[in-house]
Amino acid sequence: MGRRLRASPWVWAALALSLVFAWQALTVRANYGGNWTGLFRTGHAAAVPPRLAPGTFRNANPVGYDGQYYRMLAHDPFLRRDTASYLDAPLLRSRRILVPLAAWALVGGSDSWIDGAYVLVVAACVFLGVYALAKTMQLYGRHAAWGLLFLIVPAAPIAVDSMTVDVAIAALTACFAYRLASGSDRGLWWILASACLVRETGVLLAVACVLVALAKRDVRKASLWASAVLPTLVWYGYLYQVLPPAALAEGIVPKWFYPHANAGILVRAIDPPRHLQLAASLQGPTRALDFVALLATILTIAAGIALVRKMRPAAMGAAFLLYLGLVLAATDKDFWNTPYGYTRPIVPVFVLPLVAAGSIREQWVLPAVAVLPALVELRILGEMQTQAMGVLRLLTHS
Repeated sequence: MGRRLRASPWVWAALALSLVFAWQALTVRANYGGNWTGLFRTGHAAAVPPRLAPGTFRNANPVGYDGQYYRMLAHDPFLRRDTASYLDAPLLRSRRILVPLAAWALVGGSDSWIDGAYVLVVAACVFLGVYALAKTMQLYGRHAAWGLLFLIVPAAPIAVDSMTVDVAIAALTACFAYRLASGSDRGLWWILASACLVRETGVLLAVACVLVALAKRDVRKASLWASAVLPTLVWYGYLYQVLPPAALAEGIVPKWFYPHANAGILVRAIDPPRHLQLAASLQGPTRALDFVALLATILTIAAGIALVRKMRPAAMGAAFLLYLGLVLAATDKDFWNTPYGYTRPIVPVFVLPLVAAGSIREQWVLPAVAVLPALVELRILGEMQTQAMGVLRLLTHS
């Protein structure tokens, strides 16, 4: 590989994309009988719309995981069928529409192609995240290969494994950082608007830009960034028209958001969850990995606080502080049970310290900060051990 080629962000983004597809192809063949819908983790006891049920691979877990609901939305993004009745939390799921809608739009709404399109959209988010982080690292005088650090941001492997939407927030945060670091606002409105439509916590990126513009008394810019929320408000208005009253009664604010005064993550770190459903030999090691993941998350936050002044322009630091506020508001101890779940709403907390560390001249800072999400990743990989063992059996017997 030539020096100029190795310096290209496209090359590293393409490498990441190849790794993603290679893993998915292996796990689908080894664990899901060649059925790619296995990636959506549909529970064997979960209700599925009749039109999707025949081709759906059922997971061993009776409940399944979040990706199954976003798959349903991708097949019916405007909720014109009976999809809402199959969602575990119709209002919460349906307001996170961008990834399902992108999959639907990519194939013109053709049901037979939507599942594959959804997998492509998730892969495209990984590609975009690596590319944007690589471009940012180049701005700071570093090699584009550092963009591969996007793969250790927890939302990335989780989405590759179970088709959750938060990898889009991770990618958009990387794009947000690149736009700010480059000194250009071009495309920033679209990044902010997209983040709001991926999930409700994405609005904090727009709020950060608005606050910084107001601090500079730039009312025009503040109004522009605030308008990025308008597509989301329109979508929410549409949902209130089409969803049944029972779905609207579930509330807007998640239950984990400040239910009571408590230092949720610290309390959970002191007393990691006990996995009584596991074999006795696995309970101790799993609990230890939970502690390591929680400690690494706390240290990632601490690193971000230490580096917040290096997050320039100011909107980058403001975004980190807003997501730090979200961490402090997650006072429910049970919210912090598994990094497979708690890392996703706060994903910019993992992206922005990497960006800030890349801007520092001392070469050791970026690897030191990168170790922290990598430690969180150890516990996430533990959640994927069944798939990994299936792939290993496939490779050793082929």
